[in-house]
Amino acid sequence: MDKLGKFYGFVLTLTVTVTLVTHCNLQRKLVEMNRARQSVYALAVLDTFGRTVELKRYMGHVLLIVNIASRCGLTDKQYAGLAQLRETYEADGLRILNFPCNQFGQQMPESDGKAMIEHLIKRNLQIGDIFAKIHVNGPQANPLYRKLAGHKPIEWNFAKFLIDHHGLVYKRYEPTTEPSELVKDIEWLLLESI
Repeated sequence: MDKLGKFYGFVLTLTVTVTLVTHCNLQRKLVEMNRARQSVYALAVLDTFGRTVELKRYMGHVLLIVNIASRCGLTDKQYAGLAQLRETYEADGLRILNFPCNQFGQQMPESDGKAMIEHLIKRNLQIGDIFAKIHVNGPQANPLYRKLAGHKPIEWNFAKFLIDHHGLVYKRYEPTTEPSELVKDIEWLLLESI
C-alpha cells in the first residue's frame, strides 16, 4: 500500500474512532440526563416548619422515605424500627425522610411544626427528618410521592421507598414490612455508594 493509501486508512480509522467516542459520550450524557430527571434530587419539599428543603442536599446518601402516622395500628412497631435504623446506619450515610400523612383514616391529626415534633418527643423517638404533612395519593399528592409511587397508589401509612445514592428508587416496601426487614438492602446500598 502506498503512503497515500496508508494516510487515508489512518484518517478513516481516526474518523471512526472519534465518531464512536463522540457517540459514547452523547449516550453517557443522555443516560445522566435521564437519571437526573428520574432522581428525587430534582425536587424540593417543605419541612415541618414550612421551610423549603431541596432534596439535592441529600445527594450521595441512601434515603428511606416513609409516610408516617401517629395513631395507626402500625405506628409503634414502625416508629421503633425507624428509630433503630436511624441509630444504626445514620453515621454510614442513611437518611430517613418522614412525611406525615392524614389521608388514611385521619391517623395523623397533629399539626405541622411544634405539635408534630412534640408527639415524637413524647415517645422519646428520633426517627429522622420530619417534613410537612402531605397527601400521597390523588390530585393533591405531593410531587415527590407522585414520582415515587408512579402508577401504583400508596396503600396505607408507612409505605417505604429506599432510594439509592443517585436519588433513584431502589425498592418499594409494603406498609406492613418491618423496618428491620430492609437491613440487607440498606447495607447493600451503603456499600455500593462507597
